[in-house]
Amino acid sequence: MTSFVTTPIFYANGEPHLGHAYSGIVADICHRFSQLIGEENVLITGTDEHGQKIASTAQAAATDIATFVDTKAETFAALWPELTIRPDIFIRTTQSAHKAHVRDVWQQLFERGDIYLGSYSGQYCVACEQYYSPRELEDEHCPVHKKPVVTVAEETYLFRLENYRQQLLDDYLAHPDLITPSHFQESIIALLQEGPLEDLSVSRINNSWGVQVPNHSEHTVYVWIDALFSYITAIQQTGHASTAIANTAHILGKDILKFHALYWPAFLLALDLPLPKKLVVHGWWTIEGQKISKSNPETTVNPSTFSHQLTADGLRYALVRQKPLYRDGNVAIDELAEVINADLANNFANLVKRNNTLVVKYFDGQLEGSLGKYLDDECEQLLSTSRAQLEQVIRHYQDYDIYQVTLVLKQLLDQLNAFFHHRAPWLISKGQDRRQTINTCFVIANVLQQVALSYLPIVPELSQRVLTEFGIDETQWRLNPNLPLHAIQIQESNSHFARIQLSR
Repeated sequence: MTSFVTTPIFYANGEPHLGHAYSGIVADICHRFSQLIGEENVLITGTDEHGQKIASTAQAAATDIATFVDTKAETFAALWPELTIRPDIFIRTTQSAHKAHVRDVWQQLFERGDIYLGSYSGQYCVACEQYYSPRELEDEHCPVHKKPVVTVAEETYLFRLENYRQQLLDDYLAHPDLITPSHFQESIIALLQEGPLEDLSVSRINNSWGVQVPNHSEHTVYVWIDALFSYITAIQQTGHASTAIANTAHILGKDILKFHALYWPAFLLALDLPLPKKLVVHGWWTIEGQKISKSNPETTVNPSTFSHQLTADGLRYALVRQKPLYRDGNVAIDELAEVINADLANNFANLVKRNNTLVVKYFDGQLEGSLGKYLDDECEQLLSTSRAQLEQVIRHYQDYDIYQVTLVLKQLLDQLNAFFHHRAPWLISKGQDRRQTINTCFVIANVLQQVALSYLPIVPELSQRVLTEFGIDETQWRLNPNLPLHAIQIQESNSHFARIQLSR
């Protein structure tokens, strides 16, 4: 069975920033882990290219709108290779097949009576493309963008959201781990339990840049219907049916939780489609305490600036190592470099270099697999604890808890380094028992292979270099917490990760 992982469909009104990169990195890690355990998994990303905000931004830049979104889409597409991310599908909401899909969805919802023509007035944030209730506002300002909202009263089509409140509540109660971390699901359940939901405005009038509502050209489809259904358009492009949304994990920032956890599943239920299998919600990165946002120029540092200084692997690692997924974190490049050097350069790459150098120098790069039958008690104990930790790594990946993955791998590497120093295999040059040195290098090398595989979703380039040195090709990339012991064959010992030196 094919599974899917999606990033948000990013709004193409500005340049990509570190928040976009973080969503993409988390999604790519989940995608690579699925492949690592033998699943067929498809990574989907793309750009949301309709709406008044984009039209206004293009007009302010004195640029044709179509040219404007083409340029922005190219910028987002160019970001991913710099972060070692290779999406299988890059969907654009301006694609003709997607627009046809949105019109078909609209028609189905209209014919079922879930959409009707009415009017709506409320406090509206143009940046969010969303109405807010008075209790959601912060002193008449948008809670996300911190900008004043405007009062809008207009003719609009409305979606009968209340029709699906109880069904959605029942589904969340029956599947308590659908949203992770769990407190986000608890907040949605509380909202659903409060009582009737207001009908949702799902069209905009006098905005020509969007998908026209069938049979009513003055209206365009609400950009969030447009964006959310691009997930299914992308799935269909892979040759799978719409029902494959049930095998999909959405990675999203906490600011768009309501769209994905309330509106999106309600639309799916209205069309008799299954809900996604998982919503993985992450916090924000901030700069000087301010959320990184396209609307705040002081925070819009291009991710390539960080990846050039820290390397792609380094940036990927630091972002998931520095904070749990659900928390916010402040960007401090010195701190990112510090954790990269400590964990990847010192703890991991340096141990690989030192151990493999001994294998090449004293044993011609070869240690027989049969050595596993003659290990001493200290080696057996190390293997036992390593197996337990590798099992934890897999469980944390399966729980989408990448932060805990990095912590357990750090603990494992701390133990490997302590074992290496305790056993001091380099003392073979001063008469240390040959058997002890062989056992030490053999066990360390075998555990390091599984560590490299465990790191592969997070730091793919570093892990691939290590695995290649061990002679393990891509067809053999499978995590195995049982830690089967293999013969070691190394042609040469290389340095695989240079310490980060920040320019001043």
